[in-house]
Amino acid sequence: MGMNMTNAFLAIVTALLVTAFVKPIFTSSPLSMALTTQDPMYPIVALGVYRHVAASMDPLFVGTPFRMTAIMDTMQEPKSVRYSPHNMATVLFNLHPRPKVFITGAAISRQMTHESIHVWNAYVQETKEKNTFVINLCDDPPPHGDWASHIMRRLKEHYGSKAVSGDA
Repeated sequence: MGMNMTNAFLAIVTALLVTAFVKPIFTSSPLSMALTTQDPMYPIVALGVYRHVAASMDPLFVGTPFRMTAIMDTMQEPKSVRYSPHNMATVLFNLHPRPKVFITGAAISRQMTHESIHVWNAYVQETKEKNTFVINLCDDPPPHGDWASHIMRRLKEHYGSKAVSGDA
C-alpha cells in the first residue's frame, strides 16, 4: 500500500510541475503562436523541365503566404519519380495542406502543359478545393522573360495585393 501512495504522490507532483512550468512555455511561445495562427497559406506545386529553375522561385515568396510545397520536373533521377500524370496526381492528393496554386513552366511542351492542367483540374474537382489558381507560363509567357514579376502580378490579380505583400 505504501508503494501505491508513493506512485500517486509522484503523479500529482508531476502533474503540478507540468502545469506550472511546461504548459506556460507551450502556450505562450512563438512556436505555439505560429502553429495556431489563422493566416491563410497558399501551397504551390510547380512543373518544369529542371527542378532548380522552379526552386529559384522560393525568394519570391518570402514574407507572403505562398509556399513552394512540391516541384515536379522532367529530368529528375530516378526516372520513376519524374513528372507523369500519375505521379503528379499522387503528389497533389497527398500533400498537406492541399495545394492551392499550380505553376506550369514556360519550357515544357504545350501537350504536357495541357495534360498537367487536366490532372490539376481533376484534383480540384475531386477534392472540392476552393480558391485554386493556375499560372500557365507556357501558354501565357512572361513579357520580356520576367517570370518573377509575372508570377507575382498573376497571384496579386487572383488573391489580392494584401496576400502578395504578406499582409493577408
